[in-house]
Amino acid sequence: MRGLAPWLLRGIVLLVAGLLGTLWWLLSVEDVLALRLRLVDLLLFLVAATVMERLPIRLADGRAVPTSLAVIGAAVLLGASPWVVTAIAATAYVLACLIGGEQLTPRLVLGRAVGAWALSGAAAVGAALGPMTFSGGVDVGAPAALHLGAAVAVGVGVLVGLPAAESLSRSDAGVRFLWRRVREEIHRNRLVAASVAATAGLGALVHPVLGAWTLPTMLLPLAAARAGLDRLGQGQRAYDQTIRAMSRLPEQLGSVPAGHGVRVAQLARAVAMELGLDAATVAHTVRAAHLHELGRIKLEREVPAPRQDLAVAGGEVLREVGDLDEVAAIVEAQAQVNELPRDGAGLPARIVVACCELDSFAPTSDAPGQRDEVILRLLRGIGDIEVVAALARIVDPAAERQLA
Repeated sequence: MRGLAPWLLRGIVLLVAGLLGTLWWLLSVEDVLALRLRLVDLLLFLVAATVMERLPIRLADGRAVPTSLAVIGAAVLLGASPWVVTAIAATAYVLACLIGGEQLTPRLVLGRAVGAWALSGAAAVGAALGPMTFSGGVDVGAPAALHLGAAVAVGVGVLVGLPAAESLSRSDAGVRFLWRRVREEIHRNRLVAASVAATAGLGALVHPVLGAWTLPTMLLPLAAARAGLDRLGQGQRAYDQTIRAMSRLPEQLGSVPAGHGVRVAQLARAVAMELGLDAATVAHTVRAAHLHELGRIKLEREVPAPRQDLAVAGGEVLREVGDLDEVAAIVEAQAQVNELPRDGAGLPARIVVACCELDSFAPTSDAPGQRDEVILRLLRGIGDIEVVAALARIVDPAAERQLA
């Protein structure tokens, strides 16, 4: 079931999105969203979506969020059918890749199409249930108009629905800890999603007035949001690169194999996700895994360092650096890893110790007997069968049967 569940979740996401889009016809929203897009308008929106595909907003983890979603949302609010917005979204991505000389990714083409189709369905529900269309007053003579119910529904779809669907489609652990991952994805995307949703509403509102000038009107707020959020993401990525650079200091002393910290961190991330730790704890665990050998720079190189001394020295170094108190606590907790409760730094420390032991004594699956010996040693050393079982599932799904 573990291998089937991720594919089942992706199928459910596609099914729900497909059914949602069909509501556009079932609810007859073409009579509610009275505005219509002409052929020249559709070409304008295609150009705008293509331009914005080349200007994504990058999250702190490096993933790119396409700002073209704002154009798609505006087209939906202006009454474009699901077939039209789906074609605009998919074609804009293809054109952007061709212009930039980038390789097309079928999964992203499908994601653009499914997202546009689902947004149309969300607008249909909002148009059917929400309040009437807002229009400019006759005293002003403004032809601007926006259906408030549809706008709210599209905003909820961008803020909640699409991040949730992205989280479900990327889940490799099936239904385990699913709700937590969905909440974290929504929280991680909230700033970008709010900018995109607000810009979609703005574009739909001003398009009847500005026509071809709608594109620069939408680009300005998105460019400002992109600049600020990209800077925030760059700062986070620079911070993580600094952590990885610090992890190489013990390797330069010759007391740690090359790449040990990176490999342990990769294993620790997978185990922490498998055990359902929240995003902040996962991040602290990964950083502690990168830096768990850092105490060697304070100890004598010629003398083998016991784990207790190494943990204490590493915690001291990290507390001197500053702003790494949570990571320092996890590193220090390795000194008494089998005595601490699972809350706080106890469970992350167990994860780091288990991953370190596996990478140190059985880094590959070439010698299964050696890996079995490490698993038994971990059961005695840290006394946490759940951590060891999760690690066994990560490195070899069949190995978990040994623990039953």
